[in-house]
Amino acid sequence: MSFTRGHNDDRQRVLDATDIVRLVGDHITLRPKGREYVCLCPFHDDHKPSMCVVPHKQIYHCFSCGAGGNSIDFVMNYHKMEFMDALRFLADRAGVELTPRKRSDAGEGAEQSDAPAASRADLIRANSTALGFFRTILRHAEHGASARGVIERRGVSPEMVELFQLGAAPDRWDGLLKTIESKCLPTGWFEQAGLLKPRETGGLYDALRNRLVFPIHDQIGRPIAFGARRIDDEDEPKYLNSPESTLFDKSSTLYGLHQAHRAIQNERTAIVTEGYTDVIACHQAGIHNVVATLGTALTTRHAPILRRVCDQVILLFDADDAGAKAADRAIEVFFAEPVDVKIAILPHGKDPDELFRMEGGVEMFKQAVADADDALEYRFRRLGKRLEGLGLSARTRLIEEDLATLVDLGLNRVAPIRRRLITRRLASLAGTPEQTILETLSGLGARRRARAGEVVDEAPASSDAALLSHAEHALGCLLCNPALRFGFDNGLEDILDPCAYPDGPARMVADALHNRMKLAETIEDAQEPTLADVLTDLDDPEARRVAIRIASETERITDHDEERIREHLAWCVRMKRLRAGDIELNHSAPADVIELLERRRHAHRTLGGDPRTMPRLGSTAG
Repeated sequence: MSFTRGHNDDRQRVLDATDIVRLVGDHITLRPKGREYVCLCPFHDDHKPSMCVVPHKQIYHCFSCGAGGNSIDFVMNYHKMEFMDALRFLADRAGVELTPRKRSDAGEGAEQSDAPAASRADLIRANSTALGFFRTILRHAEHGASARGVIERRGVSPEMVELFQLGAAPDRWDGLLKTIESKCLPTGWFEQAGLLKPRETGGLYDALRNRLVFPIHDQIGRPIAFGARRIDDEDEPKYLNSPESTLFDKSSTLYGLHQAHRAIQNERTAIVTEGYTDVIACHQAGIHNVVATLGTALTTRHAPILRRVCDQVILLFDADDAGAKAADRAIEVFFAEPVDVKIAILPHGKDPDELFRMEGGVEMFKQAVADADDALEYRFRRLGKRLEGLGLSARTRLIEEDLATLVDLGLNRVAPIRRRLITRRLASLAGTPEQTILETLSGLGARRRARAGEVVDEAPASSDAALLSHAEHALGCLLCNPALRFGFDNGLEDILDPCAYPDGPARMVADALHNRMKLAETIEDAQEPTLADVLTDLDDPEARRVAIRIASETERITDHDEERIREHLAWCVRMKRLRAGDIELNHSAPADVIELLERRRHAHRTLGGDPRTMPRLGSTAG
């Protein structure tokens, strides 16, 4: 029989109702690999799949940066939520009704001057309140009439108004402020969210007035900011955006991602344009995999967001000089990313919203997307035009400058085949042998490394760079297979004793495993505790991450082989006893211990000092 906690455990019910593969897959593109799934890790700058999702354990783990946990941990870390917010999100997603809890309203209605810094949850609540207000105003017979007129003139359908949750700010200084005060909410939240501003004479006023409001959502649909377009032409500026905050960073946010996410995943392609109305117009025309930047050029922080959900990005630009420069910047952003990038030039110099108003505009748009040019080829063609008519010295200088740019953009991180194609294309443009280009790149790379102090571009080091102790390795073996403890007459007491670990996550893991094992021994026909059971008992997210890391490292170095896990446990126990002085390394020591140490010395000489490299050991049952 299996067992769970005796009390009503909301967390366990939510985890039982959540499929971690579907959850992670809704956010990041997963690819099957054996019994597991792999993906680009969203918690570091990952360029190759470093994170695995394990269905039968309902966990995720990154072998590069050490991120890991269960479904709740993923939501907390990915969306930067507090525990209860993550639990509610998953409960709503799975249709689980949580146990009613008393809500603390301490601080509500407090004066702005006494309000502490708003948390992310506070800012979400403030934005959600404002969103409800703006949507109500849009429907108001008097206050929303002007904004509805703009919507009608732009040809935005009621369905799009609902999908993108458009709203309106009334033409008054205190419309939102009055609503906040009536709800007894802290005005400090709204001021920090940029929705209220302080008056020079004291008090606050609405930041958005007499404007059509475009809510900006995160990937799961929470309002994190607002864009607002003027209604009267004399008002300046034409567009206003919420200020940046702990919740909103416009350089890493894409408008419409919440609405477009599923279509982008299904089509494996994201179309990037500029402006709210362009995105809305595309969706209204039946083209749903479209997002936009928020008044900025594409940045290196946009690239990871897109590469996690698709294989191809199509960038829409005008055919003028400004569009060409924007395309060059975008190519640089995606240069070293493992995605295909294309440039689409819309006909007649129109943006999507304007093009769709023309007869046959939708077909012209789709054709332009189908004819999109490979970004690098687009760049090389423009370089070729710049080389035309130049003398030898000028051509050499321009090619060397371009090569230096590519090296700085991360040419050494580009896949080998793609890198070779790039060097061949550059050699063709320069009219020189490919070997000359390779030698030039080698010299540029050496100079770049020298300037950077010999820093080599590679995956970031894990925050868990410190080596696992022998006790932690042994603990990992027991997390993988708790029944292994029955094969040892002695030596496991310290492994299962929480006091054998420094105060911290590893001690919490050992304590949870020890308690689970003790509980299993008191119940007739009880199943051995699983890693999922231990994770359920750990309230600390860092402890859950460490438990997954220890267990995953054990399975990795033993190739998931039960016999090798047993052998590894025996070796770890013996080494821990040796270091503790319980056994001495001399000729009276057991022959298999001496043999084990000799094997380790040989492995160190042969494979280096990486403790993650584990040769297969002989039988070493303790």
